[in-house]
Amino acid sequence: MPVNASIEYYKAEEKFTSAKTREDKIACLEEMIRLLPKHKSSETVHAQLRKKLAKLKEEKPKKSGQRPKWIVKKEGAGQVCLIGVTNSGKSTLLKELTGVDADIASYEYTTTKPEFGMMRYEDVWVQIVEIPSTFEPEVMSIVHNSDLILILLDVNQGLEKQRREIDDILARRMIKTKKSYVMTKQEINIEKLKRQIWDNLGKIRVYTKTPGKKAEDKPIIFKSKAKVKDVVQEVHKSFLKHFRYAKIWGKSVKFNGATVGLKHALADKDIVEIRA
Repeated sequence: MPVNASIEYYKAEEKFTSAKTREDKIACLEEMIRLLPKHKSSETVHAQLRKKLAKLKEEKPKKSGQRPKWIVKKEGAGQVCLIGVTNSGKSTLLKELTGVDADIASYEYTTTKPEFGMMRYEDVWVQIVEIPSTFEPEVMSIVHNSDLILILLDVNQGLEKQRREIDDILARRMIKTKKSYVMTKQEINIEKLKRQIWDNLGKIRVYTKTPGKKAEDKPIIFKSKAKVKDVVQEVHKSFLKHFRYAKIWGKSVKFNGATVGLKHALADKDIVEIRA
């Protein structure tokens, strides 16, 4: 047995013993290697663990007709994953942002599967997904595909320690999705947080307008670097051939009704009238 190993190491060892899939076993072994103290009496155990890990990584994944255990289909203007150490307030925040009922308790690991709901921000909906603190590969695949990670830091559990732990987990999973941080277990201005989430998503709302009529109520969602050309293609690709100019109302122009071309960069809430 390893000398002076932590409780966390033995928990990882138990998870490895009960792991069913190759991916889960690899994740557990990586965790065990990370947690095992590095000194002379543990060199043999380190070597054994690295040998097991190398052997597993060399194995070809078994083909399976089964679907992944957890699938959360993206909906709305973007998908945001809530992650944090256990009991950091994820379920409470999910409920405050979306109104969805999630299991909330004072004991650890209350959430065992992804929970999700839709957050209303002004005239758009954003999907919020709570990720269990077990950080299993199957649920972390959801984080891989998300548009934003909202990392919850509990002010009562040591902020820097939590930040390092979460950053390390994301790095080992090679997850590079944009991150934003929020402190929990203290009063949170939910409306301000919603604004923060929207700003960090890197999306903009564009409203199309027909000449002589009001702008559409429902916006089209684009990435923040969208140009007039993107709007034209979204409305109808054939318009590109006959495009003359566009008129803009909003933050991207110095005065409302300004005439612009296809390369004009748009801002959030711009109104675009295409002339073709």
